[in-house]
Amino acid sequence: MTGRGVLRAARAVLFLLSLALAAPGADAAQAAPQTLEFDIAHEGGIVGHHRISFRQDGDRLVVHSELEIEVEVLFLTVYRYQQTREEVWRNGQLIALAATADDDGTPHDIEGMAGPNGELEMSSGKDRWTLPPGSVPASFWNVSMVTQKGPLVDSLTGRILSGRVVNLGPETVRAGGRDIVATHYRLEGKRSRDIWYDAGGRWVKMRAVGRDGSIAEWMLK
Repeated sequence: MTGRGVLRAARAVLFLLSLALAAPGADAAQAAPQTLEFDIAHEGGIVGHHRISFRQDGDRLVVHSELEIEVEVLFLTVYRYQQTREEVWRNGQLIALAATADDDGTPHDIEGMAGPNGELEMSSGKDRWTLPPGSVPASFWNVSMVTQKGPLVDSLTGRILSGRVVNLGPETVRAGGRDIVATHYRLEGKRSRDIWYDAGGRWVKMRAVGRDGSIAEWMLK
């Protein structure tokens, strides 16, 4: 091979290498996360299911959540909860949020859209309020709710939560049918929640305290 041929080959290798180095970042930015499906356990039995699906729509990530819980005692339903929620994200920023829920007969219906400065203009019926830029809904799938500094928003009421997040460190948990190491966070508040994320930031487990003090656990299928 001549000197010019070697130079052309070297340039081609460098060009292909630059594409290979750039491609993963671009693909990762566009790739939607995998669907999350949880069984919800309470006092030894499965009482509900939670499914979160993701869809890439151009530069937007659309997140759809379906949650159902039904607790029975002696074949009688003593508690029922249903929620449907949709979030729209662009470049890591929440630009739209809508949720409808039935909390044992009490309805909740909220929606919000991003304003010109990144704030969220929220509404529920005739009520109107504004959430500051950088607000993150406490919808658990998004690890940024425990890692970033923005205010946390209750995904049921659309109001800012007052509890703080505590990092309790790595633990081995059962998720997806195997033991994995995950980071344990606690969202403190009136009814604390313990949440676990794996090394990739995927939500893999949650433990929640109910109104009666009993424990429910979200277990990744």
